[in-house]
Amino acid sequence: MAVIEIQSVLPPVAAVAGSSVVTPAAPKRRSVGSLLALPGQLVSLVVLVVPLLVALYMSFTDWSPTRGSLLAAPFVGLDNYKELLIYDSRFAEAVGRTLLLSVVCLSLEFLFGLGLAVLFMREFKGKKLIFSIFLTPMMILPVVVGYTFWMLFQSNGPVNQMLMWLMGPQAAVEWFRNARFALLAVVATEVWHWTPLFFLILLSGLNAIPENPVRAAVILGASPRQVFWRIVLPMMKPVIIVAFVIRSMEIIKLFDEVFMLTRGGPGTSTETISLYIYKLAFSDFQLAYGAAAAFLVLLGTLGLIHLLLAPVRDQLLGGR
Repeated sequence: MAVIEIQSVLPPVAAVAGSSVVTPAAPKRRSVGSLLALPGQLVSLVVLVVPLLVALYMSFTDWSPTRGSLLAAPFVGLDNYKELLIYDSRFAEAVGRTLLLSVVCLSLEFLFGLGLAVLFMREFKGKKLIFSIFLTPMMILPVVVGYTFWMLFQSNGPVNQMLMWLMGPQAAVEWFRNARFALLAVVATEVWHWTPLFFLILLSGLNAIPENPVRAAVILGASPRQVFWRIVLPMMKPVIIVAFVIRSMEIIKLFDEVFMLTRGGPGTSTETISLYIYKLAFSDFQLAYGAAAAFLVLLGTLGLIHLLLAPVRDQLLGGR
């Protein structure tokens, strides 16, 4: 009877099969759709691929805006790349500083995001409102965030006022005149801005975990801590890695907050690789040299993402 009742509410087999059969008009519709999408694809090709190829060619030359046509610029081969990798200590320092900021910021964002995600797995009063408030920072433009924190970390700003209120007048800090404190201000800004992204991704991962393994572990006598570390966290490994990949791609491009906070100072102590390339291209007008630096960063980023995705690549691709 149950089978008969279920079949009675299903559409006829012929109708279901007919819905999936490709009619003769289907290829024609696909060809029309391809033609309609062609202008957008051509625009994307011109806007993205052509400048990329021009910049790649430029990186093998010694061109600058004062030397006239790019085609007339002297071809230097790999000299720009050799200069960057062997002799340019400022480039190496900017790369190392960017990696340091990435490790520190991503670690803090992951820990805070995971803590918030676990907290929001429970029901409590005002959960929806607080959830919306916690997601607000990542919706603000990076330039606005950088300028806001620049105001907060001023000598007579709210941060110093709070420190003096808690620990006395001697606790005031010149945030942008000391290299360590300037880096700390950059880390605080970045963590505040992008922890919500980790929080949102990890919360989605926690909600997607199947209940059966957790229930089985509880029945077998596992404590909540054991369930979390041995069941929940390993099952979230792909989600965690994807979150790190997304944020890694963004933080390597870190520019807006640093530009608004410190301009790379004091000296070059907070200069990230993006800010260094910007100064090469638009302050020193070494566009060819800056293009070579940009492609080195691109290759390094691709390699880093390849390594991060290696443990879960098969799982993300469905075992193919």
